[in-house]
Amino acid sequence: MIVRGKIMLILSMLLLVVFTLVVIQIILSLLAPGVAETIGLYPFRFWWMWWIIDIVVYGLSITVLILIGLGIGRFIEKRIPIDLDHLKASMISTSLAVISGAIFVFMFVTYLLDYQLATTLFIIAILFALIPSLISWLVAPAIINVMYRCRYDPQLQKIVDRVATRAGMKPPKAVVAEMPIPNAFAYSSPLMGRYVAITTGLFKTVSRDGLEAVIGHELGHHKHRDNAVIMLFGLIPSTIYFVGRFLLYIGFVDRYSDGGERRRSGGGMLFMIVGVVLIVVSILLQVAVLSLSRLREHYADAHGAKVTSPFAMIGALKSLDQFYRSTGARKLIADSKIKPLFIYSLAESLVGFEEMLSTHPPIYKRIAFLESLIGKEIEA
Repeated sequence: MIVRGKIMLILSMLLLVVFTLVVIQIILSLLAPGVAETIGLYPFRFWWMWWIIDIVVYGLSITVLILIGLGIGRFIEKRIPIDLDHLKASMISTSLAVISGAIFVFMFVTYLLDYQLATTLFIIAILFALIPSLISWLVAPAIINVMYRCRYDPQLQKIVDRVATRAGMKPPKAVVAEMPIPNAFAYSSPLMGRYVAITTGLFKTVSRDGLEAVIGHELGHHKHRDNAVIMLFGLIPSTIYFVGRFLLYIGFVDRYSDGGERRRSGGGMLFMIVGVVLIVVSILLQVAVLSLSRLREHYADAHGAKVTSPFAMIGALKSLDQFYRSTGARKLIADSKIKPLFIYSLAESLVGFEEMLSTHPPIYKRIAFLESLIGKEIEA
């Protein structure tokens, strides 16, 4: 079953990529004829260069991530929001940093290259980044419901309704996922509505108050619109990455398009240098987006503490941590392709690498932050 699931996942991703390419080629053929061939979207022409660029990009990405981990890994490990105001300020500053980085990159590319070329590249890159994300977002509830065998549960719905009333929000649909390990996740789409899923394992792991705290955490994600926020911010580094990749391709073709003979034009080298710079920047911005995701997990924890108590939220996290450390179920998360759906985090120290690349902060940080909320009014 595991092998079959992986095969289905790989086939689904391949189909999604093919569909994305087809849609983009159709749009380009209507709006900008000739542009697609210039950046290598049409088949059988310079496709082999994409493989070379892939190797270069992957090597560059790994190198940049190692350098980032060595440079700021220890700093990330020590960063814990000291209170709710500090958390909100961190979310705002991180968001502004990502947006400012995107604006700077666009101005930088426009300054170095032709404005029309830069605009065209960014539009195409946005399509590359947006279409798969949009499709995934729209159909995610259906995929998750099938993968986890989620079913509606009237008793769980009553608990979710009660917690949602305390939160002052409309309750999402409550479903039980047939999984033996404890987990909970919130997911939604404009087509299929909002859901909160609780696994059968979670009912056996946490107390009644802990269950309500975890539900409050998931309701916080819906209330704060975290799925949409992180998806939108995730488009920024993805778009910049694709622009960099296109420029690498254009530069490579410009210098080696005559049967392998090198051209003397300096334009190709400029495109390649700018492409490398943009890929590096996209990795830096992706690290910032992951940081924003971890901060919003803290914010969801605060919401769970608000609708129950900090003690209930802390108790639930401790129960989850004890379970995963004592049963070896952490390996299941480590091998999972959908780790962002797990409320538990594997983010522990290896020069800060795991935490830097995680969507969730480690448990000890979440508990430390929740302890700072004890006895205070929580606005989340």
